[in-house]
Parts: sequence; C-alpha cells; structure tokens
Amino acid sequence: MANSERTFIAIKPDGVQRNLVGEIIKRLEQKGFCLIAMKLIQASEDLLKEHYIDLKDRPFFAGLVKYMQSGPVVATVTLDHHY
Repeated sequence: MANSERTFIAIKPDGVQRNLVGEIIKRLEQKGFCLIAMKLIQASEDLLKEHYIDLKDRPFFAGLVKYMQSGPVVATVTLDHHY
C-alpha cells in the first residue's frame, strides 16, 4: 500500500437529499477509488469552521457553513490505488 493515497470526500447535503449517494460512490469506484470508511453525519458549526478554516476570510464563508449544516453529509475516506 505504499503507493496508495487516502482521500477525504464529502457528499454534501444536496447530494444526500437528492438520493445520489449510491451513484456518487459508484462513480468513485469506477474511477479506481476504494472506499474504506463512510459515515453519515450532521456536521457541527465548530467542525465546519475548522474544516473550512482556509476560507474563513472569504465573503461566502458564513453561507458555506450554513449550507453544510442544512442537512446530513456523507463523509468518506477512499484509497486511490496507483497501479
């Protein structure tokens, strides 16, 4: 596994609401990503502010945090195998 890289991928509230989780996971797997963890979460404001800290000075930051809190998020970790 020395040539594998872990990637965090979040399926945002609209993707969950529109029942696209299965299709998104399918497409990731077709691109060579191997799902190793998945969790449905309701992200807290503090978690989102920490996750998006590099965007805190942008004018859309507050709206982004509010949007990401608007519904559940599917948090995933994948392995990207480089063959």
